[in-house]
Amino acid sequence: MEPKKNDLGAWGRKYGLLLAVLVLLAVWLLPTPEGMQPVQHQMLAIFCGMVVLWITQCVSFATSGIILIPVLYLWVGNATGAVDASGHLVRSADFALAGYGTSSLWLLVAGYMISTAMIATGLAKRLALLMLKRFGKTPFGATLSPMIAGLILAPLTPSNTARCAAILPIVEGVAQAYKLEKGKSNFGKVLYLANMYSHSTTAGAFLTGTIPNPVAIGMMLGAMGGVVSSQTSWGFWAIAAFPTSFVLLIATIYLLFWLFPSEIKELPGGLSYIDVELAALGPVSAREKRALGYFMLALLLWSTDMVHHLNSTMVALLVSALMLLPRFGVLSWKEAQQGIPWDLFVFFGGVITLSGITTTTGAFAWVINSVIGGLGLEGVSMLPLLIAFMGFQIFSHVIWSTTTAMAGVMIPIYIGIAQAFGFPIVGFVLPLAILGSYAWFLPFNTMTNIIMYGPGYFTVAEQLKSSILLGLIAWALWAVTALTWFPLIGLY
Repeated sequence: MEPKKNDLGAWGRKYGLLLAVLVLLAVWLLPTPEGMQPVQHQMLAIFCGMVVLWITQCVSFATSGIILIPVLYLWVGNATGAVDASGHLVRSADFALAGYGTSSLWLLVAGYMISTAMIATGLAKRLALLMLKRFGKTPFGATLSPMIAGLILAPLTPSNTARCAAILPIVEGVAQAYKLEKGKSNFGKVLYLANMYSHSTTAGAFLTGTIPNPVAIGMMLGAMGGVVSSQTSWGFWAIAAFPTSFVLLIATIYLLFWLFPSEIKELPGGLSYIDVELAALGPVSAREKRALGYFMLALLLWSTDMVHHLNSTMVALLVSALMLLPRFGVLSWKEAQQGIPWDLFVFFGGVITLSGITTTTGAFAWVINSVIGGLGLEGVSMLPLLIAFMGFQIFSHVIWSTTTAMAGVMIPIYIGIAQAFGFPIVGFVLPLAILGSYAWFLPFNTMTNIIMYGPGYFTVAEQLKSSILLGLIAWALWAVTALTWFPLIGLY
């Protein structure tokens, strides 16, 4: 009998650390192939060991980052394997900690402070309720309103889980107002599935939509020697990703209503509970007004960064500083720090360091070049390969339980492929990074899925069936985007 998934998970948590060490040693003890440098061999061994840690989750993400730092410092030492005059390895702390000084990592911190302010002031809830009050009298409008509210919140909330948690009470209110029966109502299936899928879709629409996005940009910049271009800006990401993401949102709701035709056509008498919720919030407070002003300032500066060339992280830190000012701000530092995921800061600092070293040493490029040569793929052009990997990126989410770990593993590999084929790094990797949040398939793939699955309005089979069709639609839409929109905006 095949072990159940939870049995495998328990086995991984119990033995994952030992397995990671064994995998690292096994890769390192293989004969170093001709043409491969020792430091490249070391980095491949470390990467394989870290992948085991991330997949088995035998230690926390933060712990894996802490483990990585001394391993890099003590064993690898530096990016070239240099030794001093006495033959001793030159060890550099800056080398082992390189990822922690990147602007992309600090965008995570500042983005979470802005997100905390949006939720703590009540502005996020008020926005969702007002949209629902305006459009929620039909099943289509009641489903679409929380989705659009999530889209509006996405640029300022770099966490699918936080957005979903903020929207869930609104979705539950709709279900109660329409008196939907769990597991039987088709409208209930559509309502919860659509709002589950939408958070993953909107996460890819903006650089600040989810944590792995700025980290992916940081990895690309590291592979390019830190050279910043307009293609790595907040505005360019939005130009590249938003149009297709919006079309996909609309396609999602039509797909779901086609799969599960609603038994309800409209709600007589409207959604009275919204008035109760809005009354509980009271009039718009001065704190909410200030928060709205700061959010608009952030969006204005981010969306025009290709004009004024201010770094998106510096914009986020500027807005965060304004929000923390006494009298003029909207948050205390005590409130702000509670919303910052310091564990992910430690983890992604290590991931960016590891990615930067593996790309600068050419470890991935060596392996990929060997595969390319062995398979005779030297003449493959970028677009067919990119479109093929788009499908792989979307559907491979089914095996991952976190987009965080997936980004840490896959983005460095995609960068290595771009380097090996001589493709523009941003041109090849950015489209795949946009799809890095599309974890639609099973409840365990992401916390957003678990949150929306919990109330019990749809089954796993219904999620899997609809997500496979949605994945095919997404693949087709992004393939068209790769052939038309990306060349038009100058991505490649």
